Formats: sequence, structure tokens, C-alpha cells
Amino acid sequence: MDLTLATVLTAGGAVAAAALITGLIEIVKKLLPIVGARGWEPWLAFVFSLILVVLAFASSAERTLETGFWAFLAWYGIATVAMGVHDQVTSLRSGGGQ
Repeated sequence: MDLTLATVLTAGGAVAAAALITGLIEIVKKLLPIVGARGWEPWLAFVFSLILVVLAFASSAERTLETGFWAFLAWYGIATVAMGVHDQVTSLRSGGGQ
């Protein structure tokens, strides 16, 4: 398998990127506790996924309106999954998932 930044623009790459972003947010929260205290995790998921997709799109060989749309869909999927994982974990920690 050829692993490139453009892989983020595929369905499997988007799922892997969402897991990566969720992990990065947890690292940031440990290093900067204010992130968790202020509830900035969803914003970080939004920004990290946007940066990752913009870099992936810029590194792809073909930049057309169609691939731009696929990049948008990848960003939406990555951000939604990363934010959803955060919401689910937060709900479980607070006892809402029981």
C-alpha cells in the first residue's frame, strides 16, 4: 500500500485521520489542561481536520472542482467522526452512556 498524504481524501484514510486527530486532541489536552476545561475539543477537531485535508488536497496531483468537493467531503467526515468520538467519550465519562 502506498501511504501518502492524499490517502486522507479516501474513505479509509478519512477514518484513520479521524482517529489520529482524536488522539492528537487527547495529547493536547494533557499538555494544555485549559483545552479540556474550556471545551475546545470540537474546535480543535474542526481545525486539525481542516489543516490535514488542505495539506492533502495541496499534495494531490489532480486539483479540480471535483477533487475539491471530495476534499470537502473528507474534511466533513473527519471532523464529524472526531467530534463524535469526543462527544461519546465525554458522555461515557459523565455517566450519560449508562
